[in-house]
Amino acid sequence: MWGKLISLVAFITVVLTIAALGLEETDLGSNGSLNQAELPEISQSLMKLADQAMIYVEDNGKDRALEEFNNESGQFVEGDQYIIAFGFNGTCLAHPFRPELVGESQVGGRDVNGILIGNNSNNVASRGEGFCYWVNPNVQQNNTPELKLSYIKKVDDDWWLSSGTWLPDVPAVFNAESRLALVNLVDRAVEYAQENGKEKALMAFSDVNGDFVNGDLYVFAYDFNNTVLAHPIQPELIGKNRAGERDLYGVAIGCDIIDAAKEGTGLVYYTYPDPTRNMAPYIKLGYARTVDDDWWLGSGIYPAEADQDVAEDASPSYQPPASKEELSAFVETAASYARVYGKDIATTDFMDLDGPFVRGELYIFAYEFDGTCLSLPHLPSWIRTYLLDLQDPEGVYIIEEMSSIALNGSGFFDYVWTNPITNESEPKTSYVTKVDDDWWLGAGIYLSDEKTTAT
Repeated sequence: MWGKLISLVAFITVVLTIAALGLEETDLGSNGSLNQAELPEISQSLMKLADQAMIYVEDNGKDRALEEFNNESGQFVEGDQYIIAFGFNGTCLAHPFRPELVGESQVGGRDVNGILIGNNSNNVASRGEGFCYWVNPNVQQNNTPELKLSYIKKVDDDWWLSSGTWLPDVPAVFNAESRLALVNLVDRAVEYAQENGKEKALMAFSDVNGDFVNGDLYVFAYDFNNTVLAHPIQPELIGKNRAGERDLYGVAIGCDIIDAAKEGTGLVYYTYPDPTRNMAPYIKLGYARTVDDDWWLGSGIYPAEADQDVAEDASPSYQPPASKEELSAFVETAASYARVYGKDIATTDFMDLDGPFVRGELYIFAYEFDGTCLSLPHLPSWIRTYLLDLQDPEGVYIIEEMSSIALNGSGFFDYVWTNPITNESEPKTSYVTKVDDDWWLGAGIYLSDEKTTAT
């Protein structure tokens, strides 16, 4: 195990050093085929283990193979590399170190950054074979979240198997500020494109000094044939079809991100040259969103951005909304964030008193439509409690009323609530919006100049 880890660290060091001297990432050909000889040793070893597992399936059948894949001491566990298996329906079929997952559906399961692991893996498996990344707890390292490189191979139309190895020296856990900045930038760019038209938008996205470039955070544009339409950092790519390109580990960048775009919105990982590191390749969390049936926009964040404010929109420094329009924009941004990263991650971030969704007396609250509280950062003891019968000091059933508004889409609601800063009951106006059929969220501003004496 330690020998492989040392080799991994050495390989990453060499790759980053070479890239820093000006060399670009690997392009394995326009047809996107996997040529094992052109891949790094780490990737080749994963392919070899998966190929051996496939031969075992062919020789012994599915049941015997899954029994062996589930064996922690079996022949398909080689240090930190081992075989797992999943059905295309999302059911875990084999995992030698997490037997509690076997037989359980992983549909909708996300990693710590919001990546839909099963969805992205199925997309790769449906192509027959391919590499992908995800962040998972490493059970061999006290469940520390680490980036994992996996090679997936389709067995038949029902299931696939995968080999994988951890990349412990590649930081890949992004904080809420950087993930919010990513969503805000792409959403703002899509809105700009829809309001101003494709030609004007592409000019704006191609401008390295424009409003859609902030350091190493920038917008790029592609059509659904994977032809580059705009790229402010690498303008030489405009007009190039990148469908066959892969990153340094063999991950099909073009295929993965266009799959995300085809679903309307989606998140992916890939390794890509970082303009702030002399174009050295680093892992990136990418977000893609469709503009219309012809083209889509994307952006991505690098790990270093997790430790700093990467955009003005993501800064915890905040001035209270000056209008209902600003309040509704704040709430709709939170709803977009929730749709991209999922309920669990979003509500956890909404509860963070030091995060981007709590700004003094302004904060995001969230509820399921049955009245279960999901987010109320100044009253954490109320989480997972039923509050549909909650009344304000004037007897108004506030959660019931706001749930009704959100169920129909969105809107404003006036009531009385305790201000967490002044600890006094004050009139409040809130804007609420539906996230999906299960839950809704909102935020409000206190009308301090109209304080009530209600208790």
